[in-house]
Amino acid sequence: MPNDLITLKALASEMHELLTQGKIDKIGMPSPDEVLLVVRARGVNRALYLSARSDAPRVHFTSVRFPSTPTPPNFCMLLRKHILGGTIERVTTLNEDRLFEFTIVARNELNDATTFRLIIEIMGGASNIILLKEDYTIIDAVKRVMNLESRVVFPGAEYTYPKKSKALLSETDKVEEALCNDDAKEVYSKVNGLSKESALELIELSKLEGISSACTRLDNLYSHPEFRPVAQYDERGKCIGFFAYPYYSRKALGSYEEKDTLSSAIDAFYLETGEQTKKTRDTLKLNQKLKALIAKTERRIKDNERTLESSGDKERYLQLGEILKCNLYRVERGMSIIKCDDFYNTGVVEIALEPTISPQKNVEKYFKKYNKAKGAEAYAKEELKRLLEQREYLKSIKVAVQNSSSPAEYAEINLELDSLKKSPSQSPNEHHKKNPKKPKKTPPLSFELQGFRVYVGKNNIQNDEVTFSLGESSDIWLHVKTYHGAHGIIKCKGKPVPEKVLERVAEVVAYYSEARENSKVEVDFTERKHVKKLGKIGLVNYVNYKTIVVKPTDWRD
Repeated sequence: MPNDLITLKALASEMHELLTQGKIDKIGMPSPDEVLLVVRARGVNRALYLSARSDAPRVHFTSVRFPSTPTPPNFCMLLRKHILGGTIERVTTLNEDRLFEFTIVARNELNDATTFRLIIEIMGGASNIILLKEDYTIIDAVKRVMNLESRVVFPGAEYTYPKKSKALLSETDKVEEALCNDDAKEVYSKVNGLSKESALELIELSKLEGISSACTRLDNLYSHPEFRPVAQYDERGKCIGFFAYPYYSRKALGSYEEKDTLSSAIDAFYLETGEQTKKTRDTLKLNQKLKALIAKTERRIKDNERTLESSGDKERYLQLGEILKCNLYRVERGMSIIKCDDFYNTGVVEIALEPTISPQKNVEKYFKKYNKAKGAEAYAKEELKRLLEQREYLKSIKVAVQNSSSPAEYAEINLELDSLKKSPSQSPNEHHKKNPKKPKKTPPLSFELQGFRVYVGKNNIQNDEVTFSLGESSDIWLHVKTYHGAHGIIKCKGKPVPEKVLERVAEVVAYYSEARENSKVEVDFTERKHVKKLGKIGLVNYVNYKTIVVKPTDWRD
């Protein structure tokens, strides 16, 4: 979607008409980089959403109800102090760039009218929301920047524009030069304020009505006769973009639906994509935490494997101790080495001594080395077994992240990961005190096939419930062979399960597994009574099973 300068200029003109003399009644921050202003203008309350999120920076009116944070961030309190109750005097863009400015007049503690400027910089990862005085002195920002290699965004500093070096749409000769190859990438890399979509539209318009007319149209869309805000939908009814008018270059991609305002077209797009964006953010956080735990586990596995490799020398320490003990009468204090007959191997062995300690202490030193290596070996074997199990468990959690879709399921997985991070010395009660609020348990996937109730777990907690709480001894249990993933249960109540039902459930179990992308997957099935728990939740061992080969398919397909 063209969240670019030409769209923002049209949006600023639209908002200027709708918000001028509007009063700011409420200010909130759903997250540290999002601001929500409730503005009453022309007898209508509008929720104005400002986002500096790197994945979706934007400005528009919204119909979404955002949850308020229990404790408002400092920047939220600052905005309330300075501009709550203030009046919006002007909305515009700055410096022919993606800088959106609200000029606000509010009353200070002395009831004097004071002018403030609220600027939203829509710059991808460098996006920001900044509150300034009338003279463009920075009061504060959502993201403070103190980098000598870039401009400073910090309280008390003078606001400066981000650098830009591209040609303006008004410079038609430079635009014509960029258009010579009909290459969209070259156009948006050389012409200021264009997205890929708008670059393609500029190429199309220049062919239809000439370069000069095309540049004038895009440079001032709000005043153009064809200004007609639309949202575009693909053949499945999914919103794939918003535009100030129906772009000629995108007609083949889907149908356009007219909206009352450009802001409502933007809101329609983000309303649909918001859940997917949130899922992406949630899975990113979980995968980052999971990646760190996997890396830590792999390091510890290697450390223990090295310990076991080196522990092979322990028997030699015992032998040298015994040889030295038998030759103790020959050892004198101050000696650093002694040659002795090696009665464990044919020949003579040189035994290193510590000259500053007594002969007896030297003997004890070798026995201590043996005992230490023996203890380290035993500990390494025990921990390696636990770590290898944990590695498999973490792989199963990775699949669970892929399978999850709701905040409650993400919270469940997050709790699993946090429990793995706790110190081994920390008691379960201490851990429980630090995490008093457990997320609500999420139900496994459940559906019915030909009169058989089916349950499929999408994470370890659900798998444990499916197998050992919902499943009875005679029920059919399913799991993908050699891959991590879902546990399935077919409630059969003593009745034989038709082959079609078994095959369909196996397809769903395969879909919610590590093998989802495979064309053919082997799925094992057995009676639930043949499934036994292992140490970690969701990890099991099973016997007396048969195997069916299926194609992974979602239960809704």
